[in-house]
Amino acid sequence: QRRVHGMSDYSLPKLEYDFSGLESVISKELLDLHYNKHHANYVKALNEATAELKEVLPKKDLVRILQLEQSIAFNGGSHVNHSMYWENLSPVKEAGGKLPPAESPFYKQIVHDWGSFENMMKYINAQAGGLKGSGWVWLVYDKSIKHTSCMKTPNQETVEMLEPDKAPLLTIDVWEHAFYVDYKNAKADYMKNIWKVVNWKKVEERYNKAAH
Repeated sequence: QRRVHGMSDYSLPKLEYDFSGLESVISKELLDLHYNKHHANYVKALNEATAELKEVLPKKDLVRILQLEQSIAFNGGSHVNHSMYWENLSPVKEAGGKLPPAESPFYKQIVHDWGSFENMMKYINAQAGGLKGSGWVWLVYDKSIKHTSCMKTPNQETVEMLEPDKAPLLTIDVWEHAFYVDYKNAKADYMKNIWKVVNWKKVEERYNKAAH
């Protein structure tokens, strides 16, 4: 199922790979559960909240409006973050884990900012390990200083909600539901393996858009 049924404004994004496409890193069972249950539930709640908000706005029910806006921020943020997470990934036999060309501006930016891709990955892994509770880790580009950095966001907040001047390039879901089926409580193993299926081509495209 690739779409939330009914009168909805938002729907699940189409995956560019099969549910078994990321296996060895993310199992078919985990991907199916994460996409068709967790992400789908966020989209369903988002559509319900936005539909009700349209109804209550003319009534000026401020308390209910504020409640719905909180729901939209949480579930909408989840939809934004998950949609980018799926785009970040690709099977190993396709784009997964393949670094951009060394002569590309993005590659040079990472080497300038971090010394190497390996250093950047290790730092992001460490930040994910130190994240208390649920959230996301990001590679972001700060437009004001033309520099990449790591950022952590709690729960379902997006980069743009907290730091409007930073452009998200890559995100990794570190909610427990993103890895527990395969890795149990070994979040460090999930973080170590996820880089094998990162679609660096997509990350590079976001960088090129943000930096120019």
